[in-house]
Amino acid sequence: MTMRAARMILLGVLAILVISCAITPPTTFPTSTASPTETNTPPSPPDDNRTPIVIVPETPVETVEPTPDRPDEAILILFPGPGSIVTSPVTVSGIADPTFEQTLVVRILLTDNTVLALEPTIIQADLGERGRYSVDVPFQVESTTQGFIQVFAESARDGGITHLSTMGVALAPSGPETIVPGQFLPEQIWIQSPVLGQTVSGGVVRVQGFALASFEQTLVIDVYDASGNLVGSKPTMTHAPDLGLPGPFDDTVSYIVGSTGPGRIVVRDPSVAFVGDYHIASVEITLEP
Repeated sequence: MTMRAARMILLGVLAILVISCAITPPTTFPTSTASPTETNTPPSPPDDNRTPIVIVPETPVETVEPTPDRPDEAILILFPGPGSIVTSPVTVSGIADPTFEQTLVVRILLTDNTVLALEPTIIQADLGERGRYSVDVPFQVESTTQGFIQVFAESARDGGITHLSTMGVALAPSGPETIVPGQFLPEQIWIQSPVLGQTVSGGVVRVQGFALASFEQTLVIDVYDASGNLVGSKPTMTHAPDLGLPGPFDDTVSYIVGSTGPGRIVVRDPSVAFVGDYHIASVEITLEP
């Protein structure tokens, strides 16, 4: 091939390329012109196996204010603790504040308030001193069932219950036991006002304190006269941040007495698991008309 022929071929190829570019429009990448109000194709569903994103709210969770002066539980049940499975006789032991003649009573009952056992015991400490107690309590059940062990103190004046603590357990007729120890806890119902020996008059008493209520934050305040007669009663609420947490309570209760004499303010926590009270605390006062 001569040089002239090669040049002619090259010029022909260039001419073909120029014509092709003139006929074929250039490739472009269109941009979206959809308005903000137009509906676009919905996104694909997320992958269920992806790690979820947890958003922490900025508002802090409300907590119970500390109460450094809150006393220890007046009647502490340490054995058996919550959730224990016990057989007869069950050893009930713990620590308690001083009582009249250092005497306590241990009671075992069922959910329908049937009493299976009632056994007195003595606090092993000098009169007026807090100390340990322990007693073996026999009971009888035909099959394993829910039960409650209560330890309480009674008034020397009228025989009323002045303090009561409860522990839920499973009562078994036989077989292996599962004993879970209890915990050292602060007083479940702490009456801060009125104080021991205070004189209340005018037919109205203001009761303040800090408590844990088992059902819907509800407590009951009772007023008893010198003979143990109920002369005033009113339900009240604890102002706790959430169910199952302790909180303050503050309420006024009307009462009627004919003369000045000793009395007792009782704050109790009614149980939803059985017929009766789960916890009781009280303070001895003087009542005036």
